[in-house]
Amino acid sequence: MSNQAATEKPYDSGEIGMNLLVLADSFLPHAGGSRVYYHSLYRHMTEQFADRVTVLTKKVPGWEEFDALASGDALRIVRRFRPLPDWKYHQLPKLIPPLVQAALFVLSHQVDLIHAGDLFPQGVMAMWLKKTLGVPYFTYCHGEEITQTDYRRYQPRVRNAVYMASDAVIAANGFARANLLRIGVPEEKIFTILPGVDSERFAPRPPRPELVRQFGLQGKLTVLSVGRLVERKGHSMVLRALARIRHNIPPFQYLIVGEGPEKAAITALAGELGLSEQVTLAGKAQDERLADIYNLGDLFVLANRVVEGDLEGFGMVFLEANAAGKAVLGGRTGGTSEAVLDGSTGMLVDPESVDEIAGALHLLLSNADLRQRLGSAGLRRARAEFSWPLRARMLREVCQTVLRRRRSSDAVASRCLVPEADDKGGAAGGAS
Repeated sequence: MSNQAATEKPYDSGEIGMNLLVLADSFLPHAGGSRVYYHSLYRHMTEQFADRVTVLTKKVPGWEEFDALASGDALRIVRRFRPLPDWKYHQLPKLIPPLVQAALFVLSHQVDLIHAGDLFPQGVMAMWLKKTLGVPYFTYCHGEEITQTDYRRYQPRVRNAVYMASDAVIAANGFARANLLRIGVPEEKIFTILPGVDSERFAPRPPRPELVRQFGLQGKLTVLSVGRLVERKGHSMVLRALARIRHNIPPFQYLIVGEGPEKAAITALAGELGLSEQVTLAGKAQDERLADIYNLGDLFVLANRVVEGDLEGFGMVFLEANAAGKAVLGGRTGGTSEAVLDGSTGMLVDPESVDEIAGALHLLLSNADLRQRLGSAGLRRARAEFSWPLRARMLREVCQTVLRRRRSSDAVASRCLVPEADDKGGAAGGAS
């Protein structure tokens, strides 16, 4: 099996399903592309195959409503405790209750494979469960787990131990794969599964008139950003670039969708730049309204940056915007070059250069034909290359590969423990 591809064979209804345990510090409706990635993979896997997936995760705002719709017999979500605020060592005592919960689940169910959605602490838990209970596991890597821990004192040692002990590592993008190879993870352990996009949900549609009125977008070009309000998303750089070109482009509104710790700073900067009237902070969009939000935009922009090793591993929002037929503008960092084909489905810029961001914004906002051409190419690519059902089949093939390797290894170990018989039926090497 190639570590980059999966077969297209259909589901065999006679095939025995697997029992998988997923450990995740947080899960939807918690915001974040990685959470969408996990939910989409396991939802489409259980829809196509006779597998059972249990997600042991934490309680986040809105979890009751989400689980009422998303949790069932095939994909079951079990929540206790709260997500950890950080990975610092004083949090270690809080690892014990979730670890006990996971161990009890493994002991009371026939778990075939454990999936660790987060490096800390879930990867550490999975490694311990493998050593004590013998259940194989694999980890996910989005890239920033490595870059954020590179300059820590002890975390790289734990990080590397988790990856090395895992039976496989799923790289969610090429950037993650390159970093896994850099720290010494064997190539045969790494399987790349890029994110997908739901092209039925995210599709070109006319803007909803009530949303246009709500956000004051009538008669204006709409520059749209969707993402958490954190420094690495680059909202401040987009604001500075827009301030520089505002008198040379058509009337516009910068619609920022998301919540986060940078909200007050973004509001203050918009005021300082004289853009308060052109900037709308819409807050977090309800999940069912997100597709409509994308259709409000004329241009999607996220000048994603690197902040203390934290970066955009891929950028699923770029795919979602492309699937809605929108041209996109992103920062040339992390794995964004896989989500945005520079000059084909959008443009990539140096996210630390206000001049470069301003130049790209001016070009795109002044040229409707260019926006249309890039958006159409992005739409074709999203539909042709980023199917979630295919990615779920890739994930399942990785699971089967891990289990086949494990069975083969167990069989070899078993043969080594059984003495060979001599021609007379006696044990070879025994006392005469």
